[in-house]
Amino acid sequence: MGDQSKRFSDELLALEQTHTSAALREQHRRQMEALLVRPLTLPQRLLHALVATAGLVGAGVCASLVVSEPDTLPPLTRAVLMLCAAFGASWSLWAAGVLRRGAVHRRRDRGAAARMAFGFTLVTVGMVGALAAASPGPQALTMLGVSLALLVTAAVVVLLHAIEQAELRGREQMLALELRLVERAEAGR
Repeated sequence: MGDQSKRFSDELLALEQTHTSAALREQHRRQMEALLVRPLTLPQRLLHALVATAGLVGAGVCASLVVSEPDTLPPLTRAVLMLCAAFGASWSLWAAGVLRRGAVHRRRDRGAAARMAFGFTLVTVGMVGALAAASPGPQALTMLGVSLALLVTAAVVVLLHAIEQAELRGREQMLALELRLVERAEAGR
């Protein structure tokens, strides 16, 4: 879907270049930017700074545990800690990128966050399942139940993102129709 939307945007830009005035092109560019790029508010800046910091701290703690723990640490536990360090570093880099730009791109940034959340949760559920199988007991069932709840939550996040993207595509197409109507009106003058 992203490729179709990108091609549609490219076609709109090409159409704008050939059939519209500079003022109309600029107005359309501003409308598209307002639709897709949202500047961060102070609470959003604080939230992204918290995510960046928490990701970095979590990655550091997990990486230090991998390095400092003795060789008797089970390989699966070591793998989970390394995976958690990678997760933390990824979230930290993502949040730092958003903070550096000072804005959230509704397609790119939110899409990356939704895919990361679902992917990380899916991998975590698999690892928790492997850990639960390696040490069966009453806690194993609880671990599996909690991880399943996390997976459902991550799936809901992905679905909400898909709905938002469909809404954005609809708005983008409405802007394209408005542009065409304005073009025809200008051509008729």
